[in-house]
Amino acid sequence: MSGSLNLQQFTAEQIAQEQRRGVLVLDTRPAEQFTSFHIPGSMQLGLMGPFASWAALLIESTQELLLVAESATAAEEARSRLARVGLKHVLGFLLADKKHWQNDGLTLVSLPIHRLNDVSRHLREGRPLQLVDVRSSAEWLQGHLPGASSVPLLELHSEAASIDFSRPSLVYCHEGYRASTAASMLLLQDQALDIGILIDGIEGWQASGLPLETPLLASK
Repeated sequence: MSGSLNLQQFTAEQIAQEQRRGVLVLDTRPAEQFTSFHIPGSMQLGLMGPFASWAALLIESTQELLLVAESATAAEEARSRLARVGLKHVLGFLLADKKHWQNDGLTLVSLPIHRLNDVSRHLREGRPLQLVDVRSSAEWLQGHLPGASSVPLLELHSEAASIDFSRPSLVYCHEGYRASTAASMLLLQDQALDIGILIDGIEGWQASGLPLETPLLASK
């Protein structure tokens, strides 16, 4: 018998009720699907990646969770992996279905994805774009996008105040996995209104031959 039968499937109406009482909606879909449409106030952490490791670092062990997943099987896999790192308060799951959600009256939002050409054009034109690098400090020291600020994902809660939310912001990491998680966490803050993701990450930036900046060079 499938273990997913033990995990309750919630309705759109129930999700809204659970959010109001402090339950965190954890969206386990890939970044591209999350950015296309998701439930406001949800946190994204892709199942196809170091899912459990990041969850253990970013989510309190006492936090109650509701999962958004592509299938019941994916929801059960997520529940199992979370349990192994001490996150055992998974109440149930909701299948990602845009049309069904909209028919149920669930409000959905999207998250802008930007590509390298968009960013390089903004930089050339001197537009007030804020680049937020959520990689580790060690990665930052190896080089970052010109003019970017360092706010490591693990320090996002304590360092979010250093981000100027009055400016349009693009979040990036190495190849996109951490960026979508960070953007979803920033959007949980009411003042974070204009957030997007550089989905190519610094990996794509380097592959395109675009220049990087290092702290040493920036200080000269």
